[in-house]
Amino acid sequence: MLAQIEKDFFKGAGLAKASKLEKDERRAFVLSQVERLLITHHGALPLAIYLSDMFWTAGEGRVPMPWEDIPPQVESGYRTNPLLSLTDQQTLTEREMSRLRLILEVAGLCHDLSLHFLFDLKEAFGIKNDWWVSNKQLVEWLSTTEYEQIAMHVAYILKKHATNTYAYGHYQPAQDEMAELFSSEYHERIREPEFMKMPPRDYVKTIIDAFQQIERHWQRGHRLKLRPELVMLHDEIYGVVPHQFDKGVLKAAQALYDYMDNELRGRLVLKEYDYHATSWEEQPESVKRTTTEVLNRFAAKVREVRDQYLAEGWVADNSLEFYYLMDHAQRCGHGWWREEDEAL
Repeated sequence: MLAQIEKDFFKGAGLAKASKLEKDERRAFVLSQVERLLITHHGALPLAIYLSDMFWTAGEGRVPMPWEDIPPQVESGYRTNPLLSLTDQQTLTEREMSRLRLILEVAGLCHDLSLHFLFDLKEAFGIKNDWWVSNKQLVEWLSTTEYEQIAMHVAYILKKHATNTYAYGHYQPAQDEMAELFSSEYHERIREPEFMKMPPRDYVKTIIDAFQQIERHWQRGHRLKLRPELVMLHDEIYGVVPHQFDKGVLKAAQALYDYMDNELRGRLVLKEYDYHATSWEEQPESVKRTTTEVLNRFAAKVREVRDQYLAEGWVADNSLEFYYLMDHAQRCGHGWWREEDEAL
């Protein structure tokens, strides 16, 4: 089986010699092979995915791929590729084992890149293991590396990670911007690399530029000593993450902030709330009535504030911006409010 994998995936690659390499030279060999496999197709799939499937399932953590002729692993519930079992490895020579270890390094990175999972940047590229645009080493690597296919997949993982992080923090304008990122130059939404026609460098730059713009905006708010919830309200009123803070919008955001802090915070934490209910309709009438009243009062406040501070047409009822604010109000009502103020 090992010989067949070498023939199918590494013919002419000098695997035996490369298996003796260490550190930077070994890392460079792995990256060159992954780059090659990402652009070499096997039927409808790149060889990178095909090699990954020889060893790992599509789950995170590199769970072994099941094989029918090996007993199930108790820990994972999967059967194991013979080359991953200790019994079969004992039948290999030391030279074969050294080649297998190198193949597993290549297959592992193919797995994470193809399925867009986070992985150890230090181990793979020799840079700081920090999946954020503030990691200058990562930005530099993505912008200059010769492994352009790998860079595209890493940039997409960065986009996916940022989107999930913003979603977890309920920063909805940023979440939506990263999720629906669009290239006006190429008239394409930024999807997985295999579905894109953009040049790799431009693909990577589009993601980095959008991510950095969001981070610069947040840092600008920090320098202005704006509370995080106030920054979020400002951007929710805008509907997008803007390039600057608008004074009028900040006044509107401050008015809503004060109302939410004084009149709304915790108002939806109700003793009679049924945590076992499977739908809103199953909640007690008192819960539904109180929630509706509280949110209706907030909606009225939004209308009052927009009339006082905003231009005509801003934050219209049923607009995306209006729903952003109503969702924020519900979180505040349930007690999720001013969580990050201490960070200032």
